[in-house]
Amino acid sequence: MKHVILMISALYIMAHTPALANEGGHGHDEPVAQHNEHEEEHDMEASVIQLSPAQIQKAGIQTQKVFHQSIKQNMTAPGTVTFNAYKLSDVTTLVDGIIEKRFVRLGDMVKRGQPLLTLNSSALAQAQAEYLRAEGVYHTANMDVQRLEKLVNDRIVSEARFQQAQSSLQTAKANLAAAKAALSAYGMRSHDIQTLSQITEYGQLTLRAPTSGTITADDFRLGQHITAGFRLMQIADESTVWVEVKLSQHQITQVHTGKAAVVMLKNKRNVYPAKVINLYHQLDHTTRTIGVRLEAENPEDTLHPGMFVTAQIEIGDGEEALLIPTSAAQKQGNAWIVFVEEKPGHFERREVELGKSSLGMMPVLSGIHEGENIVVQGAFVLASELAKSGFAVHNH
Repeated sequence: MKHVILMISALYIMAHTPALANEGGHGHDEPVAQHNEHEEEHDMEASVIQLSPAQIQKAGIQTQKVFHQSIKQNMTAPGTVTFNAYKLSDVTTLVDGIIEKRFVRLGDMVKRGQPLLTLNSSALAQAQAEYLRAEGVYHTANMDVQRLEKLVNDRIVSEARFQQAQSSLQTAKANLAAAKAALSAYGMRSHDIQTLSQITEYGQLTLRAPTSGTITADDFRLGQHITAGFRLMQIADESTVWVEVKLSQHQITQVHTGKAAVVMLKNKRNVYPAKVINLYHQLDHTTRTIGVRLEAENPEDTLHPGMFVTAQIEIGDGEEALLIPTSAAQKQGNAWIVFVEEKPGHFERREVELGKSSLGMMPVLSGIHEGENIVVQGAFVLASELAKSGFAVHNH
């Protein structure tokens, strides 16, 4: 009986002492537990990316704190991209001439003041010659007045002679101003007019870009004779574009000028901030719809006229939620992830549960907390770096 009690006691101790239990034939359990622990530590290390300030700047990474906001209610409608007509510029000439040189081509990006083309004009050459003659007469008349002013003070010449010289100077000055105005009207810059006496070839006019943008029309050939008013080029500033949307009579009552909107491409991952800038005042008798014009930001020049897009237009406020920009969320496998900046330069991968996006924002149901700093620009770069490191996606 005593022997049985001792055996039972020994079995109880072994069962409640892991080290002894492992010695009893389960020695492989502890190494497995250690392996799992190391694996979790490895995954934790692999899910954190550390970047220097220079690397952050190069990758274009931007962060912001997340907080609760009202979910904006919206209506969705298809739209078509067009140029922002207020940012279109025509390049024309105000003088007849022949195209001699071109400096840019269709599709080129140009800066304000950049040379576009040079033409040669006989009318301009005559106007330049007239200006130089007027300039010479003015300088002669001015010197004559200065000379006579000393003589009239010494009573060597009469006052009438001096007044006649002054009158001639005023006439010369007016003729010079008229000649300068003619050159300005032909498109010559003030600097070019002032240095006109230094050039050797007359009649040449270089047209420059009136604004920065893209060459979207190029309607001439070298050697072509063009007349004043002919449109040679068109320059479009595509930093913003218009999106034309059609809404029903019922929908239009919920939309107002100035309301926020977003524009999305077919993949719905590229989201462009926009706003309502115009409501048409005429119903389309065929479609029974009313046009709405949005102005959309286009910083990366990815929206172009003729493209079909989807527009979301704000119509009111909804419930509050922890909202993040759609640019902050990245898809890895079946999981949505964001990157949290735990401390400067340290970005941790977090799996999150998200709700339906609205106006470029997505509600976070779990995974991050209010006040945390998340990556809102450059998250794709971090996700790519994480993939290069061999981090495996785990769905919990």
